[in-house]
Amino acid sequence: MVEKQVGKAEKAIELGERPKISGDSYLHAGPMLSDLAVTLDWCGKHLSSDQKSRWSAYAEQTLENIWNPAEASWGGKSHPWSGWSVNNPGNNYYYSFLEATEYWALASDSVRWIELLKKEKWPQVASYFMDYHGGGSREGTAYGLSHGRLFEIYRTWLRAGQKPLPALDRLAKDSIEYWVHATVPTMDMVAAIGDQARVSMPVIYDYHRRLMLLARTLVPEGPETRHGAWWLRQINLREMSHGPDFRYDLLPVGKGEKPVRLWYYSPGAGHLFARSGWEREALWLSVVSGIYDEDHAHQEQGAFALYQGGWLAVTENVFTHSGIQQGTDVHNIMRFDLAGSTIPQSHSVNSVRVEEKDGVLLIAADLSAAYEKVVPVSSWHRLLEFGRGRVEISDQFIVNDGAKAVWQINVPEEPHRKGKDIIAGDLCIRPVEPASPDISVLRWSDVQRKHETFRNGWKVELSGASG
Repeated sequence: MVEKQVGKAEKAIELGERPKISGDSYLHAGPMLSDLAVTLDWCGKHLSSDQKSRWSAYAEQTLENIWNPAEASWGGKSHPWSGWSVNNPGNNYYYSFLEATEYWALASDSVRWIELLKKEKWPQVASYFMDYHGGGSREGTAYGLSHGRLFEIYRTWLRAGQKPLPALDRLAKDSIEYWVHATVPTMDMVAAIGDQARVSMPVIYDYHRRLMLLARTLVPEGPETRHGAWWLRQINLREMSHGPDFRYDLLPVGKGEKPVRLWYYSPGAGHLFARSGWEREALWLSVVSGIYDEDHAHQEQGAFALYQGGWLAVTENVFTHSGIQQGTDVHNIMRFDLAGSTIPQSHSVNSVRVEEKDGVLLIAADLSAAYEKVVPVSSWHRLLEFGRGRVEISDQFIVNDGAKAVWQINVPEEPHRKGKDIIAGDLCIRPVEPASPDISVLRWSDVQRKHETFRNGWKVELSGASG
């Protein structure tokens, strides 16, 4: 397979084209070069000198192109590319580049590439995560699974005799707690945050199991590893489902212990999860408020989701064909419109304060920064009170220049009026202020949008509040 990969690349280069490994901004360079590197390392004695030379030239040029995008070339012909995320250790692309470099460096005993990793690339990762606490990823809960790849690369680096990186050790430890709490009580799905490109509904798959198994190998025995072991035995996926992933099930699960704490906030990712208990019938809440700076993240600062036996309220994105609807219209937030158009959120740093009081979790989020680049929205603060089987949400905002505020919630069941309440399946929505708002309901399957299909879901909109 590796000889075939290199041979096809050589043919493309002869024609003045880019080889497959450069596709999608070198996204797949990691697995492609790691295959080559492992094959060379394990089966090198069965390769001819010519094969080794050709494979080496191909790998070396790939890495040259990745880390020097403006000067990238193939066969002497210039093929520059964007350099997407070559300096962003928070992005999934970076881990592919790191994987490609590390595996080739170790297989070829390249002093140059090993030194690059030791002095520049791994320190860059460590620096990014030095002040990143809580685990998870700002890319969301789908692309954030790339941390499983990061843990595997880091584990290989350590096994090659390199020094531990405390920031990565802490990330692995925090990630165990993050994913335990990000999982809904029925243990078959996780929070739907950010792009969900693989499958729109965030069902637990091999990637989740792999991340947890690998994270546990990097953490000393303690509460976190026991919580991770408990999670591995409780999720609906008790073993890998895809052939190549079964090797990860060889990693030890260990002794399990059910968590006690009922809420968890990751300031690094800006994601909060809370539940009424650890039984499968528990009420579960997710909230997004933090740093918004990644392209796979959504305009969902201030958004929430509710789950109890199934989704009570959840982003409409889970019912789309693409799984990548990022706009504010599909999320459970306070939406702001101006002249008939929705005002988008922008990259920003938002804050949240969390406090427990008399059995109620108080989540106070300042989302003003998400709109600081637009004049019509001066501020927006959201308070969520979670406890006693319900969530109370209060929004305070200031708008001007004719902007309109719309409180919206997306639900999977068709809503109907019952007195002043709005009922959607097992969810009861009770407006408090204004007590009699203007109410409208949108059936998402009626929405026509280019290159998108909305399969299910409804949106309830409440308006009429002045701030």
